[in-house]
Amino acid sequence: MRPRSIIHLNIADFAARLETMASPALKERPVVIAPLGAPRAVVYDMNEPAFREGIRKRMPLSQVLARHRRIRVLPPRFNRYVRAMKEIARQGLAFTPAVESGMGDGHLFLDITGTTRLHGPGPDVAFRLKKAIKKQVGLDPVWSLATNKLVAKAATRLVKPLGEYIVGPGEEADFLAPFPLKLLPGISRHEARAAARFNLETVFHLRRLTRAQLAIPFADRAHAIHRIIQGVDTNPVRPGSASNRTSELMVDHEFATDTNDQDELKACLAVLCLRLSRDLARRRACPGGLSLCLSYADGIQHHGKCPRIRDAALFMFSRAWALFVRTWKRRIRIRHVSLVCSTMPVRMDQPLLPVQADLFHVPDKNPKKDKRRRVQRAAIRICERFGPGGISLGAALNMPDESAVT
Repeated sequence: MRPRSIIHLNIADFAARLETMASPALKERPVVIAPLGAPRAVVYDMNEPAFREGIRKRMPLSQVLARHRRIRVLPPRFNRYVRAMKEIARQGLAFTPAVESGMGDGHLFLDITGTTRLHGPGPDVAFRLKKAIKKQVGLDPVWSLATNKLVAKAATRLVKPLGEYIVGPGEEADFLAPFPLKLLPGISRHEARAAARFNLETVFHLRRLTRAQLAIPFADRAHAIHRIIQGVDTNPVRPGSASNRTSELMVDHEFATDTNDQDELKACLAVLCLRLSRDLARRRACPGGLSLCLSYADGIQHHGKCPRIRDAALFMFSRAWALFVRTWKRRIRIRHVSLVCSTMPVRMDQPLLPVQADLFHVPDKNPKKDKRRRVQRAAIRICERFGPGGISLGAALNMPDESAVT
């Protein structure tokens, strides 16, 4: 079986680099990306001079300001990070359709297995992609080439902030042996601290233990940890928004005043669902999964996913609100909400086959659920007759500035 060729690109201090690009005078000064005005805000990102000053991600902003009173603090702008990440992923599509990117974290995976005759050896592809990103976006990523995502990501952590690394087939175990556990992908900080209590600080130390012994510090994670320290990772590169077959629609809202009022949050979600529904209708696209991102006032984000939705605004809102309730786990005020819907284009040359209706109507055992379905069908018929703006959601009326969605 041919070994895979996985390229991982990592742009260190992604958000901070984008912000300092807009203000070149800040490049040599310590800069921290963190929400302003939040009493319990934490550091979202920082540039290299701030890192050398001892500032780290998730550090309380009050602690940073107490130590460095003249440090420059900039608010995060998530839309800018997402747009830059989409452009970086688009550059990767020139070499392979298997491109996996985050929403705005500066990480990119490419599976170039079997493309040697078309694009050349893997290191050449990585170097050309790095050059293209630097030209188009202005960012200089580090890159690594390995046989799986785990080893490739570990290699880029080793050479940050500038450099490249190649791990050949069969070299995974030797490469990971001296690796510190606190830097190894797949092992959390809590697990690294649990191992450190037993004086286990590197991969080599863990390999001397049996699976039964690994269960002492890691419990039911022992089997997964054993695979990680051997450099075994079978997870494929999952094409996301950069895929040539699927795309994504994103709508978001940033509150002028941070809030945790349930009615206001519900109204915001209703408005976003209306926007998504109308964008889907304009593009004649079929919706796929739905992703939700909540950004709190202190800079922490929570994410949630729903595997399948429909383009009807009422149905989408019911799913989105259920997803919101599952994802909303903190009492901290929310600053930014975004919804991302994966889409598939509808082929006009292949019309959808009609679905045969039931001969006899069988009411749902749950009267409330059956009533909701009838309301949804009525809303769909209204939108089909009068267009996507023919009906709105009552919950959206609680947003006085955005009740009329265009």
